[in-house]
Order: sequence, then C-alpha cells, then structure tokens
Amino acid sequence: MKNITYISKKWWFFLVLLVTQSVLLPFASRNFDMGNINDIIYTTLGNAFQTQIGTYNVYFQTLSLLMLILLVVFRNKMKLVFTIYVAVSYIAFAFIQNIAITEKYGLSIVTVNLVMFLFVAYVWIREIFQAKNDYSFSNFRWKYSWMIILSLFAYLCPISANGGFDFNPVRFFYMNSATAFCLTTPLFLTILTLNIPNINIVTYRITAIIGVIIGLYNMMSFFNPDTINLGVLHIPLLVISLYSCILSYKIDKKK
Repeated sequence: MKNITYISKKWWFFLVLLVTQSVLLPFASRNFDMGNINDIIYTTLGNAFQTQIGTYNVYFQTLSLLMLILLVVFRNKMKLVFTIYVAVSYIAFAFIQNIAITEKYGLSIVTVNLVMFLFVAYVWIREIFQAKNDYSFSNFRWKYSWMIILSLFAYLCPISANGGFDFNPVRFFYMNSATAFCLTTPLFLTILTLNIPNINIVTYRITAIIGVIIGLYNMMSFFNPDTINLGVLHIPLLVISLYSCILSYKIDKKK
C-alpha cells in the first residue's frame, strides 16, 4: 500500500489514468471495428446488465439506504460492515454497468471503466484490512454541508421516465442509484470528507480521481438536448470528486 500512497501523490498519476482511457479499448465478440469504438461503448452502457435488473431495484435501494442509516446511527460500530458494502458495491458497478450482451456486438465490455471501477474496489478492499477510516463524524464541519446536499441530490436520483425531474421521495426505491457508480460515489466521498482527517487518504484520493474522470465523461450529456437533465444529475460526481481530490492533497501537505 505504501507504493500506492507514494504513486498517487505524483503529478503524473492522474496523467497515466487519462492515457489509459485511450489504451484500454472496448471489447466486442461480434462486429468489432476501430471505427465503431464509440458505438460499442454507448451500446454497452445503454444495454448493460444493470438495465436488466430493474425489478430488483427496490431491494438494492432499501439495502443501500439501510446501510447509510445504520452508519449514521451506530457510526464506527458499522465500520467493517460499511467498508465491505462499499467494496462489494464497486465490484458490482464494474461488472453490471460495463458489460452487455446485444445482437449487434454480442458480448461487449467497456474495458477502461471495468478496470477503473475495480481499481476503486481494490483500495476499498485494502481498507477492510487497514481500517483507517473513522466514521465517528467527530470532526464534522458545516463548511462541507453543500456536499451533503449535492450528494443526496444524485443519490435520490429524481429523474422521471420522460427525463424530467420528479422529487417524489417514494420514487427513490424504484430508481437505480444504489447500483450506479456515478450516483453513489459522491455520497461515499462526502461521508469520508465529513470525517477528515481520520480517513484512509489513498482510498479517498483514488476514489475521487476516478470520480473526476467519469464525471468529465458524463458532462458530454450537456451537448445533447435530450440528456441535459442527466448531465445535471452527474454534476455532483464531478464537483464533489474534484473537491475531494484537491482536499486529499491538502491533507498530505498538512501532514
């Protein structure tokens, strides 16, 4: 873990992750062509396994909400359980959001996303054994309250079937935020931020850096009039991830 701590501090670490975006090409078992790369990615993301498990959303959403409530109530007594939940969540995000089976491309995989999500899962798995994160919230600062509002906005996922906003709280249980990297990462980062400086800085930083990269991708939604609201829903991911990333380096300087 010391190597990861050292490497993640370097200016070129983020650059390496960016270069990786063009090196790890998507996979398709059928009709793969370099000229179809963008279409393979969009088709895979649009038909990923996550879209096939909608009938189970209520269970995933309920479990996710229960984990958050228990963390707030019992705090460090839930440390191990919560960390395992987050690690398993990122493993799930990697496979259900980036793999699809379609007639056009057969089995297809957005390889770079799969690798990045698993990288985040890896640092959370390491945290299971290191247990550096403190969830007592004893260092709570009101200056981070805006993060709570933004992260809850993404987590509640107030998007209706027609693409508009619907803030009916009951809809939360039928959405898919609990199985989505983009909608839960802001909340996980906010929880860690509220416990600064007693956190695993490497877990915090790498989660944030990957969040920035994925958040930048999602800003492309603003270039399509039909997906502007989807872009708005992903603003918390980009803003909170970027802020958390900057904070992670400031914490290192103070230490």
